[in-house]
Amino acid sequence: MGRKSAWRNGSPPTGSRTARLLVTAAGLAYVANCAWGTAVAVRLIRTKKLRVVHHGLFVVTATLTGVAATTPVWTRDRSALFLLPALVPLAVAPRTNPRSGAHWRVAVAAAPSYLGAVLFRR
Repeated sequence: MGRKSAWRNGSPPTGSRTARLLVTAAGLAYVANCAWGTAVAVRLIRTKKLRVVHHGLFVVTATLTGVAATTPVWTRDRSALFLLPALVPLAVAPRTNPRSGAHWRVAVAAAPSYLGAVLFRR
């Protein structure tokens, strides 16, 4: 006797390549954004004329995270559910003073969500 599948023939697979790519892209954007912000904070990079880079990275990170978080709606991939809590720090971070300790603490609060999504994906 052959093994029975939990899904009927023709049903979508449990994982989606698009969902995996979006979760990975959101995680990479988050890491790039944190790396840039850290480099600016410790004065490795002077951003007098490049201030828009961190803002652009943030917009890309927030957009990719938001889109990736919707993938469980249109695929069977559940790894992106871990990204839902990351939306809260992403909403709060722009409203905190970048020169205060609160800004980086809020940014780091999203890290477990990205880590969970990437680890669950495997």
